[in-house]
Amino acid sequence: MKVISTSGVALTLALAYTALAGSTLHDGLNVDGKTYDYIVVGGGTSGLVVANRLTEDRRTTVLVIERGYFDDKPEAIIPWYGNLLDTSVLASVPSAPNPKLNNATFPVSVAAVVGGGSVVNGMGYIRGSKSDYDAWEELGNPGWGWDGLYPYFRKSTTFDPTAPEAASKFNITYDPRAYGKGPIHLHIPEFQYPDIATFWDVLKHQNSVAIPLGSNIGNGPGAYWTPSTIDARDATRSTSRKGYYDPVNATRTNLRLITGQTVKEILFSNDKPLTAKGVRIVSALDNKSRNVYARKEVILAAGAVQSPQLLLVSGIGPGVQLRAAGIKVRKDTPAVGANYQDHATTMIRYTLAQQSFPNPDTIFTNATYNDTVWAEYLSNKTGAIAGASATTLLLLSLPQLSNFSSASSVSARYLAQNPSTYLPSTYSAPLIEGYKAQRRILAKRLTSTSASVVAHALLGNGFFPGPLLKPLSRGTLVLNASDPYNFPIIQYNTLMNPLDGENIVSIVRHARRFFASPEFVPVSPVMELVPGAQYSTDEQILDALTSDPMVLWPTLGHPSGTCAMMPERLGGCVGPDLKVYGVKGLSVVDASVIPLIPGGALQATVYAVAEKAGDLIKARG
Repeated sequence: MKVISTSGVALTLALAYTALAGSTLHDGLNVDGKTYDYIVVGGGTSGLVVANRLTEDRRTTVLVIERGYFDDKPEAIIPWYGNLLDTSVLASVPSAPNPKLNNATFPVSVAAVVGGGSVVNGMGYIRGSKSDYDAWEELGNPGWGWDGLYPYFRKSTTFDPTAPEAASKFNITYDPRAYGKGPIHLHIPEFQYPDIATFWDVLKHQNSVAIPLGSNIGNGPGAYWTPSTIDARDATRSTSRKGYYDPVNATRTNLRLITGQTVKEILFSNDKPLTAKGVRIVSALDNKSRNVYARKEVILAAGAVQSPQLLLVSGIGPGVQLRAAGIKVRKDTPAVGANYQDHATTMIRYTLAQQSFPNPDTIFTNATYNDTVWAEYLSNKTGAIAGASATTLLLLSLPQLSNFSSASSVSARYLAQNPSTYLPSTYSAPLIEGYKAQRRILAKRLTSTSASVVAHALLGNGFFPGPLLKPLSRGTLVLNASDPYNFPIIQYNTLMNPLDGENIVSIVRHARRFFASPEFVPVSPVMELVPGAQYSTDEQILDALTSDPMVLWPTLGHPSGTCAMMPERLGGCVGPDLKVYGVKGLSVVDASVIPLIPGGALQATVYAVAEKAGDLIKARG
C-alpha cells in the first residue's frame, strides 16, 4: 500500500517516526529458559492492556510474546487509512467453502502486528447495548453484565471533544458519562462531508428512531454520532500500542515485549491437576524453538482464531478432533473452536445523482482535491485525512426493520426449531444445551426494542453496509489434521440458520424504504445498485445476495466466541474468572471468550474485557 498523495511523502514518513519514536524491537533470542510471573501470548488489543495493568506493580514481571512486529508505517498512524485495509500486517487464509454462499471461500484476517486489530481496523468505536452484555450474565457469568463492564468501558477511554464550531455546524453531540480518562482516545472529527447533513435530515424524520445525546451509554437502537479511535491531540490513530505500551516502554523494566515469535504450544508441569507452566516459541529469525516459563499464569490474548488453535495443539479441546490430528488429549473440552460468531455484512449500495463536492469518493476521483487534503493534513493535522470512515450510525431493532408482528413470528419460529438441525454436526450434548440457553436469550432480543439487529454506517454517500448483529448461525474452528500447527480451518456457516436469511432480507427492505425518504431530494435521483431494484421477492433478494461473493460477506473482521465464557455444563471453555476449566495457571482474555457477539465494533468490547481481566488476575495474586 502506498500513500495516496505522492506529494509530501517524506513529511508523512517523518510524522510516522515522530508519532511512535522510542519503540524497541526485541527478537526474543535471549529468553530461552527464563521465568516471568506472567506470560501474555499476543501483543494485540487485549494483550497490551493486560500487560500494562499487571506491570503497574513494579514487582510483577510480564513477558508479552507477539508473532508480528512494530508497524511505524503511515497506514498504522494516519486516520484516513482506516478506510482501507493494510494486508501487509495480516495473516490471511481462506475459509472453508460456505455452503449457503455458493460455496465461496472468504479471507479470515488475523492481525500480526504489535497492537493487533487496533492498528488495522476501521477505527469505529461502538459498544453494544446494555441488553447485549446483560445476556452474558444471564448465561451464567456473574459480574459480566452491563453494570459489571461499564466501569471498564470508561476506564479504557478518553473522549476528545469536537471543536465547538464544527460541533455547532453539524449538531455533533456526545454523552460525557460514557467515557473516563483512559489510554484510548476517541474523537468525532471536525471534518464532515456536506451531504451528511442530508442523511441527518432523513434520520430526524424516521418514525420510531431515537436520537439520543450520544452513543456508548448502552441505549441500543437509535441514530448516533459515534467516535473513532483517533487521538485528537496529534490527529493519529489511537491504538493499544500507543495507549498502553509506548507510554511505559521506557520506564517499566518489568515489562518485556518480544516480536517475531510464534507460540507453538503450551507447556504443562503435570497432569493432575493439569497445570500450565510456560510456552514453547519459535523465532522467525532463526526458526529455533525456545521455552519460557510462568510462575503464576499463561494468559492467552491471541484472538478468537489463534487462542483456540493454541489450546487445541496443546491438547485442550474436543477429544475426537485432537486424536485425529495425532495430539495427546490433556483435557477433553468440546467448547474450544465451537460457537464461532461474526457479523455477516450485506454491502448495500445506492447511487446519489447530486452529491455535493467534496464527498467520500472525491479523494479517489479528483487528483487536485487529493493533493489538497493531504497537504492540509501534513501541515495542520486537519481535514479529510484526519478522520476515518463513518461517524454517523443508525442502529435498528428487528421490530423497527419490519414490525413487531413479523419480529414475533421470527422469534417464535426460532424457539420452535430443533437446534440440531441448524447447528454444526460436531456439536455434542453440552454445546447443544449451551446453544439452547443462548437461544432463549436471543429469542427475547429479537422482539425487543432495546437490542439492535443491524448497524448502518452512514458515510455521506450511497454506501449503506448492513451487518447482522444478532446471528443465529454458528461457525466452527477446527485443526487442519494434516498440519495442525498451521492455520486452522474456519467454517463461517453463514445463513446456516434460515432465519438469518429472513432477517437480512428485512435489512434490505428497510434500506429501500430509507432511501425512498423524501428528504433525500437534495441528492436525488437515488438508484439502488446492490442488490438491485429488479429483485423484488424475498427469494430473489436472498438469491442475489448469496450468489455474488462481493455482496454478502460472512465477516466484518469480528471473530468471537471460540473459547466461550459460560458454565462448563453448557459447553463453556472459561468461567467468569476467565480461567480455562480444568487447567491451573491458564486464562483467556480476548474476543474468543465472548459468548454472544454484541451489536458493535468488537474493539470497544475487547478493551473492556481486557481491563476487567487485569483486575481479576491481579486479585488472585
